[in-house]
Amino acid sequence: MKHELRKKFIKLRSKKYFELTESQVSIVVSFLSSVIKSHKIKTIGAYQPINHELNINPVLQILKKRCIIALPVVLKNNKMEFRTWNEHEPLYVNKFGILEPSLKNKKIVPQLFLTPLLAYDLKFNRLGYGRGYYDRYLSKNKNFLTYGVAFSFQQTKAIPTNKDDVALKGIITEEGSILKK
Repeated sequence: MKHELRKKFIKLRSKKYFELTESQVSIVVSFLSSVIKSHKIKTIGAYQPINHELNINPVLQILKKRCIIALPVVLKNNKMEFRTWNEHEPLYVNKFGILEPSLKNKKIVPQLFLTPLLAYDLKFNRLGYGRGYYDRYLSKNKNFLTYGVAFSFQQTKAIPTNKDDVALKGIITEEGSILKK
């Protein structure tokens, strides 16, 4: 079932992709600013978009004034860690074609995670690409403040889950945020 959902949402996203408008960037920044203030966030784990993922770089350009931005680095043992990054530093292409910072950059554990996804449901389950990098990383601490970042059209009725899947705290879309009650 997950395989079929992945195919469906990869195809859908490639047809419906768009860049955030200035007002949509403002919506996302406003929500994240309140999270940063209320949780005293100093570090954000983000991502560089691939395969028509929502491009959050305009949001990160604003948030970098308040927080340290870190990006994931895929390690040889199928694990992931986050390294600091700023836009003046080069990014390197990993084995999956994803841009990541240098392994020489400082390793950190972000306080707030912005995770990409293919689809989400209103139980805050996310469907990724199926390799489990984010679930393995996030399972280390169930209290991580983790938001999925997606287009509103990526919502689906239900994402099949198993014991290794980690639910998100909320979803951020171009239309605003959806939070757990």
